[in-house]
Amino acid sequence: MDESDLRVGGWKKPRRITLLRLLGLLLVLALALLLIGPQFVTPFVAQVSGDSAELNLHFWNDAGSSESQEYNGLLKLHTQQYESIDGQTGLLRVITLSALISPANLPLDLEQLIINRIETEAELQRLELSNGRRDSTLSIAQGYQAELLKWDATVTGTGGFFTGSDGSLQVHAAYWEAEQGLIICVAFGTDVIRIDEAERMIQAVEA
Repeated sequence: MDESDLRVGGWKKPRRITLLRLLGLLLVLALALLLIGPQFVTPFVAQVSGDSAELNLHFWNDAGSSESQEYNGLLKLHTQQYESIDGQTGLLRVITLSALISPANLPLDLEQLIINRIETEAELQRLELSNGRRDSTLSIAQGYQAELLKWDATVTGTGGFFTGSDGSLQVHAAYWEAEQGLIICVAFGTDVIRIDEAERMIQAVEA
């Protein structure tokens, strides 16, 4: 027998990884991820190209951008907003999602994640979505193919962009995975013309 296997009082027992130790290790790793992970997540910007006819002809204008974060900073969002020049018939929000691991590479229902985000955007504008449907794809100028989703919507309260608007709206959303992360574009319009303009702007999005 190997002397290294001997101890005073008997044989040296092999060390076992207990469930409690495993849970403790997972807890430490989770805490480290929460504390350190956000430092490695850098938001990126996606915006409509300056060559867009809708911007150059002043049908729409750039209304600025904002940044936010979720899950303690593990998911960071950058939102660029565009508004129709009349300030009441069209709204386009270009949202980028940055994370340590792209949502597209996680064992998640990506389409449901996108739908949840669009529902949140609709709530911000005091809109209620209905008749959701999957449409065809949309070709993006940078060479991507975006999935296209559509809804009808109605104004349910005040405080949103379309406050005072009568009738129903159309909501078109496109999403695709770029090298930097996930891009979601949500277009709201009171008529077909505005939605068509917004779709052409989505096709001109660059990251």
